[in-house]
Amino acid sequence: MLPVDCPKVGRTPASTRNPLAALLLSILLFIALAPEMLAQMSPGPLSKPHQDLDGPLQCAKCHVFGAGSAQLRCLDCHQEIAHRLAEKRGYHAAQVKAGQGSNDCARCHAEHNGLKHHLVRWPVAKDKFDHAQAGWKLEGKHAQLKCAECHTARYVDAPDRAVLKRHDLNTTFAGLDPSCTSCHRDVHAGQLSARCTDCHSQDTWKNPPGFSHDRTHYPLTGLHARLACDKCHRPAAAVVDSPVQYKSQVLFNYCASCHKDPHGNAFSGDCRGCHTTGAWKQILPSNGFDHGRTDYPLLGKHAAAACKDCHQGENFKAHVPFARCLDCHQDQHGGQLARREDGGDCKACHDEGAWKPAHFTAEDHAKTTYPLLGKHAAVACAKCHLPKGKDTPYRVAFAACTACHQDAHKGQFAAKPHNNRCEDCHEVGGWKPETFTLASHNRTSFALKGAHVAVACSGCHIPRGGDTPFHPAAARCEDCHRSPHGTLAKQPLCDTCHFVVSWKERSRFDHTQTDFALLGRHAAVDCLACHKPTVEKTTRTIVFRGAAKDCAGCHADVHAGQFAGGCAPCHTTLTWRPTEFDHSRHSTFKLDGAHERVPCQMCHNRRGRSVIYKGTPRECKQCHL
Repeated sequence: MLPVDCPKVGRTPASTRNPLAALLLSILLFIALAPEMLAQMSPGPLSKPHQDLDGPLQCAKCHVFGAGSAQLRCLDCHQEIAHRLAEKRGYHAAQVKAGQGSNDCARCHAEHNGLKHHLVRWPVAKDKFDHAQAGWKLEGKHAQLKCAECHTARYVDAPDRAVLKRHDLNTTFAGLDPSCTSCHRDVHAGQLSARCTDCHSQDTWKNPPGFSHDRTHYPLTGLHARLACDKCHRPAAAVVDSPVQYKSQVLFNYCASCHKDPHGNAFSGDCRGCHTTGAWKQILPSNGFDHGRTDYPLLGKHAAAACKDCHQGENFKAHVPFARCLDCHQDQHGGQLARREDGGDCKACHDEGAWKPAHFTAEDHAKTTYPLLGKHAAVACAKCHLPKGKDTPYRVAFAACTACHQDAHKGQFAAKPHNNRCEDCHEVGGWKPETFTLASHNRTSFALKGAHVAVACSGCHIPRGGDTPFHPAAARCEDCHRSPHGTLAKQPLCDTCHFVVSWKERSRFDHTQTDFALLGRHAAVDCLACHKPTVEKTTRTIVFRGAAKDCAGCHADVHAGQFAGGCAPCHTTLTWRPTEFDHSRHSTFKLDGAHERVPCQMCHNRRGRSVIYKGTPRECKQCHL
C-alpha cells in the first residue's frame, strides 16, 4: 500500500522526469561516445529494492522500447498490484488513473535516485494513515490496532504469497483480504455465513447487534428471548474443542427437546397446549388447557395459583380433594365456626375473588344467635370481633350487654330485679331515650304520684362527678325538698300535712293528733289565722310550734278582763252565741222570777266597746225606782 499524495514525494531532476526521453538520450550517447564514457550517461542508480535491475543491459526489463512513447513495465513484476487493479480493489485501484497502468506508477514511485532513496514515503505518520483510502475503513476495535498486528505474514492470503515471494511478507501492506475469516478463525466452523458482519460488529463480538433470531426457523418469544445463546447452543460434547452448534444439533420442534417434562408424562401432547413462552406458571384457557373442563374450575385467585400449590410434586394424576375449602386451606378461625349448620364452610362468608372483605351480611348475621338490630347494625365487625389475625374471636359473649359495653351505672342495677340487664331500660335503637316508664318506676320502692309524675328524671337523679345516682339513701321529702318551715316546726314529716298532688292542699293534716284539736268553728279556720308569720307573710316563717292554745292567744277579750276563767265557761267553739252562761251557777246573782225573762242588756249596759258585767247593781232600788 502507498500513501496519499505520492506525487509530492521524491521529486527527481528534470532530466529524469521523462524516463523514455532519458533512455533514448542514453542510447544515443552510448553509441556516439566511447565505451568508457557510457557509464557516465546513466540516469542514476536504482533504489535498493530494484538494485538487481541496475546496469545498462537491464533497462528493457522496466522500459518498453519502440512503443512510440514512454512506456513502463512495473506491473509485469508487481503482479500483486496488477491483480488488485484488475479487481478494482485496494488502495492502488483508487489512486491509479484509468488506462494508465504501469505508466502511472512513477507519479508516486520515482526511480534512479540512488540506493538510499525510499520508494514509499508517508505524508503523515504511518499510524495516522486514513485506512478508508485502502477501501476498508477501520472501525470499532479494528481502529485501535497497530498496523503490524494485521500486516504480517500470518494473514497474507495463499494466492498472494506466490506473487509476493520477492517481498518480505512482514513488511508489505499487500496480500490482506477484508473478509473476517482472513484474519479471524471461524468459530462457527462454516455453519453460518462467512460474512461475520451479518451478525457482529467491529465494536464487540458478543451480543451481535445484527443478528435477529426472528429470521431463523425458531423466533425467540417470551422468556426465550432473555436466554443467553449458550443456554441452547453448546459445543458437541463428544468432540474436544468442537464449535458451538447452531444448526442441526439444536432441536426445537418439541419443548421436551430442551426442557425436562415436570409432569412425568401425565399429559399427552406438546407443552404449548397449556403453556406459553411468556410464563410457565401462567396457564390460560387460550393456551389450550381449560381447568373449567375439570371437576373444579379455577375462579378468582385460584386461577393465579401455581399448579404445584395444589398438585404436590406436580403429580397431576393423583386426586386432589376439593369438596371443602379446608381440604386445602387451614381454618383461619381455629374451629370457632365448626358448630354452624354448614360446619364452618368458608364459602358461607368468602369467595375465590378475595379473602377480604367477607360477604357476611346483616341478613346472614340475623340467622345467628345474635341478630344485629338497631345501632348494632352499623357497628364495624372489628368493634366486636377484635382483629387478632387467625386468633380473631368470632364466638363473642353476648348474653349481657356488659359483655361488650361498660356499665354506665357502675353496678347500681347489679342486684335484683334488674341484674344489670340494660334492656330493662334501654334498647338497641339508642341509649336515649330510655324505656323506663312511669309504670316501671311505680314498681320501685318510690312510686311516682301526684306532682312527682311531672318531674324530669334529672330533677331527682342529679349527675355528680360523671355518675348519676339512681338509688338514693332515703326517700323522704326532706331528702329532696328543703323544709320551708325551718326550725319553727317539729321534725319535718311533710306527708303529715301535705299531698304529692299539691303542696298547698293541706287537708290531710289531722289536728286532733296534736294537743289542740280543732273543734267547731275552729275546723274551718285557715291555718294562717292561728299560725301567723313572725316577720312577713310567707310560709318559711310560719310558727307551728308554740302557737297559742287559749282563746286570748287568738281572740281579743271583748269583756275587757272582766272574767278570769277564760271563754270556755260561757262559750263553745261551735258558736259565740248563744252562750252557755248560767246566771245562777256562774254569778253571785241568781235570776229568779221575772228576772229570768229580762234581756241581758237591760242590766248590763255597754260602755264603749265592752259590755259591763262586773259591778252591775244588785240592789232593787238601783234598777227600780
